[in-house]
This record gives sequence, structure tokens and C-alpha cells, in this order.
Amino acid sequence: MEQKDILLNVAKVVRALITSAKPPVELRSIVKDYQDVEGEEMPFRRLGYPNPQELLEATDEFIFNKHANKVFITAKYNAKSEHIARLVRSQKKGKATRVAKPQLSTTVRRAYNQIPIKPFNSQSNLKYKSESYQPMQKEVQEKSYETYHYQQNQLYNQVHYQNLQQQQYHHQYHQQHQQSYQSVNNQSNKFHFCQRQDRWEHHQTLQLQPEEQKKQAEQKNARKENELRESAERKKKAQLEQELKESADKERQEKIKRDQELKEYIGNELTVRFKKEQARFEEKLQLRLKEELKAFRKLQEYERKNREENLKKEFQRQEQERDKEEKRKIQESQEKERRESAKRQVFQERAQKDTMRAAKLDQEKIVVTIPNDKAPAMNGHSQNHVKSNGQGKYNDGKPPLRAILGNSASQRKPDTTTSNYVFNKAEPSFKRPIHPRVQHPGQMRSTGFSVNHRLKVTPQPDALTPTATPITPPASPENAQTKSSATAATPKDDVLKVNGVQPQAVKVNSTPKAKVPIKLDASFDAVSSLNRYCEENNFEKPAYNIFQKPPHLHCSVRIAGDVYSSYPEEFTDKETAYQRTAQIAVQRIQHAESHQKLSSCTLSDADFIDGLYNELLKFPHGILGHKLEDWYSSTFRQHLPSHWYDLIIESNKIRVEHGIDPRIILFANDPGSPELIPITSTSNLSQCVLPWQLKEGAPHDWNMFISHCESTKLVWARMIDQIAKFDELTKYMGRQMAAPQFRQKVAKPLVQEIYLVEIPDGWNRVRVISVNDEQRSCRCHFVDFGDMALFEIGELFQCPPQFLTLPAQAVCLSMYALDKFEDHPHAQQVLTKELDGQTVVAHVLTTEKQFLELGGAAQGVVENGKRRPCLVATLYDTSTPEDIHLNDLVASRIIKYTPVPTLCDEKKIGKTTPILVSHINEDGDLMVLMRNDDLKFVERSIVQTVADLGEQDRVRYSDLLHDRHVFVCDESVEGLKQWFRGRLVARPENPEEETFDVYYVDDGRQRKTHISNIYRLEANNRALASFPPQALAVRLHDVPEIAGHMLGRLRGLMPSRTEALLKVVAMDSSKPLVNIFVREDPESMYMCVNIGLRLEFEMASSNRPEKCDYMLLGSSGQLPRNGSFSSVVSSQSSSSELVALTPPVTPQKGLSTRVGASTFSSLMLKDYEAIPAIGAYFEVRVALSVNPGHFAVQPYKCYNQLQTLMKNLQEHCKGPAAKGVQPSQLAIGEAFAAPDSDGVYHRVSIRKIYDEIIHVRFVDLGDDGVVACDQLKTLQPDLRKLPKMALPAQLYGIQLADVVWSKENCVRFRELTLGQKFIGIVRSMHKQKDERRVLGLELVDTSTPKDIKLHEILINEKHAQPETKEV
Repeated sequence: MEQKDILLNVAKVVRALITSAKPPVELRSIVKDYQDVEGEEMPFRRLGYPNPQELLEATDEFIFNKHANKVFITAKYNAKSEHIARLVRSQKKGKATRVAKPQLSTTVRRAYNQIPIKPFNSQSNLKYKSESYQPMQKEVQEKSYETYHYQQNQLYNQVHYQNLQQQQYHHQYHQQHQQSYQSVNNQSNKFHFCQRQDRWEHHQTLQLQPEEQKKQAEQKNARKENELRESAERKKKAQLEQELKESADKERQEKIKRDQELKEYIGNELTVRFKKEQARFEEKLQLRLKEELKAFRKLQEYERKNREENLKKEFQRQEQERDKEEKRKIQESQEKERRESAKRQVFQERAQKDTMRAAKLDQEKIVVTIPNDKAPAMNGHSQNHVKSNGQGKYNDGKPPLRAILGNSASQRKPDTTTSNYVFNKAEPSFKRPIHPRVQHPGQMRSTGFSVNHRLKVTPQPDALTPTATPITPPASPENAQTKSSATAATPKDDVLKVNGVQPQAVKVNSTPKAKVPIKLDASFDAVSSLNRYCEENNFEKPAYNIFQKPPHLHCSVRIAGDVYSSYPEEFTDKETAYQRTAQIAVQRIQHAESHQKLSSCTLSDADFIDGLYNELLKFPHGILGHKLEDWYSSTFRQHLPSHWYDLIIESNKIRVEHGIDPRIILFANDPGSPELIPITSTSNLSQCVLPWQLKEGAPHDWNMFISHCESTKLVWARMIDQIAKFDELTKYMGRQMAAPQFRQKVAKPLVQEIYLVEIPDGWNRVRVISVNDEQRSCRCHFVDFGDMALFEIGELFQCPPQFLTLPAQAVCLSMYALDKFEDHPHAQQVLTKELDGQTVVAHVLTTEKQFLELGGAAQGVVENGKRRPCLVATLYDTSTPEDIHLNDLVASRIIKYTPVPTLCDEKKIGKTTPILVSHINEDGDLMVLMRNDDLKFVERSIVQTVADLGEQDRVRYSDLLHDRHVFVCDESVEGLKQWFRGRLVARPENPEEETFDVYYVDDGRQRKTHISNIYRLEANNRALASFPPQALAVRLHDVPEIAGHMLGRLRGLMPSRTEALLKVVAMDSSKPLVNIFVREDPESMYMCVNIGLRLEFEMASSNRPEKCDYMLLGSSGQLPRNGSFSSVVSSQSSSSELVALTPPVTPQKGLSTRVGASTFSSLMLKDYEAIPAIGAYFEVRVALSVNPGHFAVQPYKCYNQLQTLMKNLQEHCKGPAAKGVQPSQLAIGEAFAAPDSDGVYHRVSIRKIYDEIIHVRFVDLGDDGVVACDQLKTLQPDLRKLPKMALPAQLYGIQLADVVWSKENCVRFRELTLGQKFIGIVRSMHKQKDERRVLGLELVDTSTPKDIKLHEILINEKHAQPETKEV
């Protein structure tokens, strides 16, 4: 059944083509016209027929005749199309447009006209044309596909020479015929002269005869004269026909002979030249291969020699290193034996002389001084606490944070009721630098520092002092920040010791100068004594610092890097503060000098632990930390080792228990106590308790520290009032995890479980997000900072329960009104610079009720693998006199620092850039888009914005006056809405204006757009509205001006959104000059478009024949191109062909042969583009009314402009300035003026060309017609400005599919609509086969008090059926 339908459809199309053409009709032309009309070949192969003729014979509707290797087709009689065929046959015959007929003399023409010769029919005319031009066309087509350009030029010159010879032959032939015509004319004159002479003599004789004989003689003579005349005419006719026939046969034979010789000559020449070129190429290839092989062998030999020399040198170096290593080992072993023997001897002597003294234990809380970075700080202070400006320790030198606009931030007291919570005292001393972590793929980690680094002063590096300096317990908070002695282990040594590696001792070559002790003199006060002490020891002058304001002054003094403070004493004036602080410093220095009399510890690490363990066994209740140094020095008369705390932590014999920090107690372990304490992981880590205001409606202003910025929707911060607890936990984890029994690795991590990881800045709590068993890695979230990192499974450790008492500190915030900047490609650097590591006041807009509804999680809710925050806040910086709105600051900085795409940078010259070709304008310039993250962000943002749009977002006239960018809905493609960012070309001037010229900033096109298709962009997406335009204009380098036919082929080669590569060659004054490279599919090679276009122009110019009388050349002197881009590049690549898929609908005659035409598109009319959006109102006037499924409307707002144009058009076409058009000047799609049946001129566009009969479309009315070529008139430029006014339409609300409209239906519809004005509602939009856009309109008559819908009238009057809606 399907095959039968296809045959019927093919038969209808072919019958229509045959009917519209003059007979005889050749089958080959019908097959070609079928492909142009239907857009595809005749489906004879699909239906199982070997050729189109057998397919058409199967329809039994056509008759075929074969004549001279040509098949002619005629349609069997059909009453429906008989009137069309009769109309075509009655048209006057076409004139020959290419070969001029030879001019005959007047006498010969008169004699020739007396002969009754039948007129040439169209078949003979067609045959004459085909015989005259087909050989030449075949030659040109064969030559246009040759491979080498210089061969083509030579062959074309030969063909040109043959053409000249042929023209000379035609000229001689016409001269011979003219001479024969003259001889025939002379013979005819002689014959008539003899006849006149005979008649005169006979007349004289008849005068003497009687009247009756005279009449008989006259009759006889008349008959004789007629017979003679007829005989002479028959002889002349026969003679002329014979001569013409012989001449034509002779010419035909000679022509066939010449064609054959020319083909053989061209074929031989091509064969010889191809063989020569192939041999030359093979010879060059062989030479090049030999040279490359020779160079490769030299390179191999050179590399082999280098490897041998390097191996020899490496072998010698290894031998030397082995010798040195053996000598060093021997020396070290000897030195070690000597030291061990000396230590054993000293220890034995001391054990015999000294007896250990018991220490009394009281119940007071004691403090121990630990001179190591891992040890706890003294009395809640450390060297990090001192600030030069005297401001608080949590504000990084800024004034204390204040509330926003006078509102105090909510404060909540620390919870001290929990019995197992030991981190209540504010004592931050831990510095957290940048995390050197492995980042998760695709996720950027900010470079901000931790709370401890942002809020505290960076500690001074430890200074080297003599090894004999003892460790002195501090008597005030400031003494905890004095520099460690030279015996104190550096952080690097600490790490080595923790990992079980002993640091090597550093040899000191020079003996340090002895320090002059401080001297007290009653005649000097404390300040003077301190100054004299510094002068004697070559120290800098003491530097005093005053804090706070009177009467609560605090003072500190710095001497040789050590700081001494009067805290907690307060003074009313500076002098008193200076004296008391100097007195305290003198006392501390004297105390330190008294301890320098002790010697440094000479025991090995093992001996020190064993001796201390044996003494601790005597004290079952342990030794308090602050008494340890005094007890050890009095017992062993030596200072504690600098790394004593690390030795105790590493040892299994001694354990450390922590009381109220930083106080510790040392115990000796039982010999049988277990080493490891089993720890199980858990996911029960509570989230941070947020300080909500108890009073409803009160503002939620929280003091926070920004720890990490992932995006504008994921900003991680910590509560300022919780920082002290977190720092205490960090120190506690560092001390506890230093013990081996707590370092238990994780065999198989579980998702959402809490573990510990050690990084260079300390221990951190992490939550496992995902596990990759193949790579033995897992992605973890730092619950106290907010960032993500990738760790190996072996780097995870079990988290003891005591580390889970403090809730997760990081709080996830979303910045208000910045959600559209979430994935902005340039937002991360701004967030890092402006927010990371800053103290801010967060004005939380989310209420507690909304927070609970969104999930109630301070760290957000993870949905589909993406985290969604539950808090929205506006951030303020209140450390300045005026509050800084950080949300606005971040948005403006992102917009400011977003770079504008450009190709004009000199650095880009010679570099390849991946692009998308979005549009090619009329000047041949390309609009390109750079394929980068910026373009991806624009595309994603457009999709998100479209999803959020509503009717309330349509623009008003007032919006267009100040909005820079708008959002445009383009419905020019059938069934598809395309959205673009646009910019108005001109500022609106009239509030009544409804259509505007909009430039698509990311595409490069400019279109007229109805206001109903324009939406506000700046109010919906500030990030997208402020993003720079992406479309860049470039010009092809070293390519002639592109216009007309070549422009169409270039657009066919690179349609919209074509992926390509671009290379900037040079910089023009306005546009970069570039080379473009494209490929047909991903597997093929890239081809240069510039080279292909240049070859196309060269091939086209080489095909240009000499000027003849019958050929009209354009102003540019160019002829139609016969080559193709695929033929040019096929020699460069065998795997891909770049073919411009833009076949014309019908053969276009002389696209570039119009006189005075500059470009092909300049003679075309633009389509009407300002069509409202679906559902919008459209005021129209019905201009054409055939039936409800076929009518045309005009925009009523342009009706006055159309009337003015029609008036000017009549005056122009009927005036002397109107110019006619020749058939050779016509091309499909161009616009002219043509009269209708009433003689009224209208604008028309060319649809098809049939010699002098032109199929046109009346673009302002909507119907088609047929006119003669001599009826067409050219249009002036001002008559082309108004676009096509006729818009095809269909009536909405009735059934249109498979409906046959009766005459009564059509008449009634015409009565209701033609020439009437309606308010149309755009309901649908689609395209027909001819690419015309058809509107589905609901027509409403508003001229009466009650609106009347046209489709309801037709349904009520039974002229239409209601539309059936599918469920």
C-alpha cells in the first residue's frame, strides 16, 4: 500500500512538471526538476526499479518516445490538466538567447520568404541549442575537475583556440550562403526581365487581332506564366534546401570530428603529464626517504655513544661513593663506641653518688613548661598572642567587630555543663597554614589560611642560642613566648623524632661569646640597669610597648628577642609602667642566669627514659608537670633534654595524663600494660549549634570567620566564639596522636564515617564522602574547614571518641542574590581575594523555621551528589568606619575582572584557537565563538534563565530605555524556540513602537523582533546580563571579496555552530585576518577554507570565455562558477570531502551576469521578522483568502507604509525610468515588479524560470502567478526597504488535516475575511516545504461590542469541523 501511494505521488509531481513545460519534454530534465522540487531524487531504487523510466512506466500515465539517443515523455490525456497544457502550448515561442541568426541581404530575404517553409517547432529549436552548446558545456565541465591548475590553463587556452577556429568557420559559412543567396537573386531578376519582354511583344501582336482572340491569348499566356513561375520557384526551393542540408551535414560531421580529436588530445596530454608528475613525485619521495634514513642512523649512533659515556661516568661515580660510604661507616662506628663507653661510665658514677629524693605531692593544680611546638602553651598564652597594635587576638589587627547598623550580634555563653567537655579555656596557639592536600578532580580549593593563621600573629622563627642555656619555667604569661634555647628541637627535628629517626647533631665550629651577667647598683633604677645590661652585651636598646588606655595601662619590654610583660598589673601612667616592667625583666633575667650553672644533659635517649622510668616507679601517683624540671635538675644536676616531651610520648614505659590544660602528670606504666587501645569509628558527629535569637523578628547577626570559599552558594565559615574551643581540640589531637597507641590506621573506610588525617599543619577531622576501591583512595570533607581533598586509604586513622565532643565547626552559607554567580568561571579568584580568611558579620536572612524546613543542617544537605546550603546570608565587613556590603563588592569585582574575549592580542598571532562559527554576514565576515569556559557558562546560564522565565518578565517600553542587554526568544526555526542575549541597535523613540532591531551578542546576527518576544535579563540574571558578548568578527585572510554565489557556498560549507579551528595571521584595522580549518567528520583531516576559496576563484576566472554579442557580463566581470570546493581539496585528502550542500531549486541563469548588480542578496527582499510570540496578539489584515487552511495576512501596523509603497511603485513602473529585464539577468529569489491581470504592478520574487515565462510570487499578497519576462521591471532601492508583507496563515480552532474544501466553504470564508481587519492570536508556527513560515492564527473580530471568533462562525454554519484535541 505504501509503494502504491509513493507511485501516485511521483506521478502527480511528474505530470505537473510536464504540464508546466513546453513540449517536447525530455525525460532527463523532468528527473532533474523532480529533485529540485521535492528535495530528493526519484525513488526508483528504493522501489526496486533500475531507472526512472521503468518507474514512470509502472504508473501507466505517461508515453515515452526515443529519438537520437534522447527519451521524450508526454502525459496521457487528463481533463483536469488539459486547460493548463493548452495555455502553455498557446504561449509564443521562446527566442534564442545565445546564438545570433546570420543576417541575410534584403533581396535574398525577399526571395527566401516567398518559399512556403514550415516554421521551426520547439523540438528543432531545442535540438539546435543542444547541438550547439552541449559539447562546449561538457568540455568545460571535464576541464573544471582537473587536478593541477597549470594544466587547466594550458588546456583552456587550447579550447579557446579551437573556439576561435570554429567562429572563423561559421563566418566563412555565412559568407558562402550570402553569395549563394545573391546568385539566386540575380537569376530571379533575369527571369522576370525576360517575362516582361515577352509580354510586351505579345501585347503588340494582340493589338492587331480581333477582340476574342485577344482574350483567349491572354488566358493562355496567364496559364503559361503561372506554370513557369511555379516551376522556377520549385527549382529555387529544391536548390536552397539541398544546399542547406548539405552544408548542415558537412558542418555536423566536421564538428563531431573536431570534438573527437579534441577529446583524444586532452586525454593524451593529461595522461602524459600525470605520468610525468607521478614519476617526479616518486623520485622526490625516494630522495627524502634516503635522507631521513641517513639522519636517523646518525642520530642512533650519536645516542649510543652518549649512553656508553654516561654509563662509564655513572659506574666511576658509584665506585667512588661506595668507597666514601665504607670509610664513613667505619668512622661512625668507632665514634659511637667511644661515646657509649663514656656515657656508661658517667651514669655509673652518678648512680653511686646521688640518691633520689622523694617529692611531696599536694592537691593544687600545677603547670608544666614544655619547650616544644607540640607541647601545650603556658598559662593560656603563647608567642602568637602578642600584637604590635595591641588589638584583640581574634581580629587580625582590626578593631573589634561591631554589630551591623547598631544591632548587636547575638552572643551565647559556652556550655560548661557537659561533664566530659574539657575544652573551655580560650587558648589558641596553633598555626594552620595552607593545606598542601591533593585536590579532588574538578574542584578548586581556596588558598585561604586557617582561623589560627588569620587571627594571630605569625610566630618568629626560633633563634639559635648556646646549647648550655637551660629551660626556665615562666613566671608570667609573656615568658612563654621567649625563644627556645639552641638545645630545643626545631620542628623538623620533632618530626624526625616522632617518626623514629634521630636528627644528626650539627657541629659548631666557633665557641659563642660569654654573656655578661646583669649587675645591680643601688644608684641606678631598674630602667637604667636594663639599659646598661643591653649595652654590655651588645643588645639592642630595650623596646617598650604600652597597651590599652589610662588608668588601665599594660606594658611589655623586648630584650634580645625576649619579651617581658607586667601583665596582669595595671598602671595609671607610662613612667610607672616602664619602671615596674623593667624591674620584672631584671628579676626574670637573674632567675635565668642562676639556672645556667647546670650542665646540659649528656645521656642518650634510651638512658634518659630508663633513668626517668626507674625514678617514676617510686611515685605511684606520678610527678606533676610543673615540678618536673626542678626535680630533675636537683636530682641529676642536669637540664632536661630539649626533646624530653617527644621522648616520653614515644616511649611505652611512661604515659602522660592531662588535667585542666595545660597541666599534665607523668606516670610509669605497668610492665604488662597493653600498648594499643582499640578505637572504633563513628559517624555521630553533631553539627554546630547556631546562635538563633530567642526573640521573634530579631536580626540574626553572627560574627564569623571565612575558612573556605567554594562558590557564591557554598561559603564555609566558623563562629568566632567557638574558635578557642576548636584550637584547644587541635592541640589535644596533636598531643594525643603523637602516642603510637592512638595511631590506628583504617583498613576499610566507610562512607559518612569520621576519621583523622595528618597533614603538614596538624591533625584534622574528616568525613568520608566516597571511596574508590580500585585506586585505594577516598574523597574526604574537612568538617571544620569545609574544603574537600583526596587521600589514600592508608592515610586515614581511627578517630577516638574524645575528639568527637566538639561539633563540626564549619557552617555552610549561601550569599544572598549571588546564586547566579555559582559556576561563574572568574568568581573563584575574587572570592579567594575578598573573603577567604576574613572576619565578617553574617546577617542571616533565613529564619530558624525556614532553616528547619530546608533540612536543619548547618553544613547543608547533600542531594544527588550536590550540597545545598540551608542558610542564606548577607556578609558585611564592619571593621571600617562604614559597613562594607561584601555581597555587592564580590558581584561588582567579578563583573569587573571578567575578561572580554578578543583575538586582537599580538600573542595570539600564529596560535590555533578552537571556535564555533555562528554566522557569516553579507560582507563575507565570520562571527565566531571561542570554545572555552566562558562560552559554556553563557550556555548554561541561558538554560537556567529560560527555566525561570514567566509572563511577568516580558519587557515594557520603559525597560528598554535603561536595560543594556535583553533576552530574546527566536522562533524562526520550525517547532524550536531559540534564546539569545540581545542588544537594541537603536534607542527606542516611540512608545507605540512594537518591533525593534536586536543584535544577538553571542551569535552575530541582527533581526527584527516583536516586543512580545523580548524579556528582561538584568532583573533575572545579573551574572548573564553583565557577561561580555562572545561573538567576535573576523575576516578570512588572503581571500578575494566574497559575495553572491560564493557567499552561499561558504554558508553551506560552514552552517551555524560549525566547529572549526582558527589561526590569526595578521591584524587589520578593525578585524583580525585569520585562516579557518574545518573537517567533515571527527575522523577526517582538517582542511583550510582560505586555500579552497582562493582556488575556487582562480578556477572560476580561468573558465571565463571571450566577450560575445550574446553574452552579458556583470560589473565585476565574473562568470558563474563551475567548480566546487570538494574538487579543490580532494587532492589534499582522500578521507574527507568538503562539499557545499546548497543545490539550487532550479537552474539559475547567470547569477553574476547581471549588469550593475553587486551582490546576489542585494536584489532580494527581507522576510518580515517581527512576528509576536506564541500567545501574543497580532493585528492583521487579510490580503489573500483561498480557504481556512490557505490564506495570507498583512501586519496592519505596516498597512499605511504598504499603501505608500504601492503608489510609488505604480508611478515608477509606468514612468520612463522603469527598466526591463532580460532572461539572462534573472536569478531565483530576486525581486522585481510585475503587473497583475488588471495591470496593477506589485512586487514579486522569482520562483522558477522557463525561458521567457517566469513563475513569480506576489510577496505582498501571498499568491503565485506566471508572467512574461518582458513584463518584469526593476525595483529602485527605496522600493526594497519594506520587507515582504504577506504572511502565510492557517485558521486556528478547526480541523485542517485531510479536509477537502468545497466551493461554498471557500466562498463563505472569502466573504468573511478578504480585506478585513482582525485581532489575531498567534497559536502555532511551523514551516512548509518551501521554507515559508506559516502562522496558526485565531482571528477575532473586535469591530462589534461583542468579540466574534471567526472559527466559531464557520463551525456554527457547518463550513468547518471543530479541532479534535489528542488526549
